[in-house]
Amino acid sequence: MDIKTKEDYERALDLVEYLMTTSEDTAENPILHLINFVAASIEKYEDSLEDMIEFEKDTDALDPAVSTLRVIMDQNNLAYADLKEEIGSKSLISQIINGNRSLTKNHIRKLSDRFHVSPELFF
Repeated sequence: MDIKTKEDYERALDLVEYLMTTSEDTAENPILHLINFVAASIEKYEDSLEDMIEFEKDTDALDPAVSTLRVIMDQNNLAYADLKEEIGSKSLISQIINGNRSLTKNHIRKLSDRFHVSPELFF
């Protein structure tokens, strides 16, 4: 399946959604091969979009520790002051978020313990 236009893309998305909601979810279901085929075509099209290429460049440049910290803060509605015990001052947290400083192993251990996440998420 060759997706070349936004219309082709929209139809492919609709098809995958339809197949996933109407077919039986078992490993033996032959429809799964069709879903995988269409999904691969969708992925190929998305990967060719200029916005996606730029997005991937931006995300590749992100520090995983900072990204993980931002997600934790966002999901838990935390302000800098809420992380004083794990990291320290609001100024230090701001410097870490802005990429001027790095999380230490001690920071990562404390954050991992508090939020019950693997320290590997920060690397």
